[in-house]
Formats: sequence, structure tokens, C-alpha cells
Amino acid sequence: MELNGAAIAAIVVVGIVELGLLVAAWIVLFRTPNERLTLPKWGWALLCLIQVVGPIVFFVAGRKPAVVPDVQTAAPDATADRVIDNLYGQDR
Repeated sequence: MELNGAAIAAIVVVGIVELGLLVAAWIVLFRTPNERLTLPKWGWALLCLIQVVGPIVFFVAGRKPAVVPDVQTAAPDATADRVIDNLYGQDR
């Protein structure tokens, strides 16, 4: 059975998307600290090898949300001024 040009192009595009998802998932996986992962890194690395589904599962369920430090609630105006000074300098 021979494939026509459109079928070959579709297979190439799907292969490129699959490889891109795998590389992106592995980069995110190895940059994420262990305490934020729901499985060990080796488990996610193997799971990501399952065609297109593995990297998508990792992006959806593989990481816990990052902990955001609590902002100072006693003086919200002082905190806002500090943020503005850090962004724009004190010579606004």
C-alpha cells in the first residue's frame, strides 16, 4: 500500500508534534523540584514515552501548584509602594 502526499505530510506533522511534546515535557520535568511532582521523576520520564498521551498527562496531572508566599496584609499600601518602587524605581 502506497501513501499519497497528504498522508505522508500528516504523519510527519503528527511526528513533529509528538516529538515537541516529549521534549517540552522532559524539560519541564527535569526543571521541576521533586516536591512538586506527583510521581518520581523516573516514573514521569517513562510515562512521557507513551506516544502523545504521556506528555499531555504529565502537563495536566504531573505537577502540584507552586506555593506562593503570603503577602503582607497589615499595610497593603506600603506593599504596593514597594512593588511600584521595584518596578519603576524610586524616582517615579
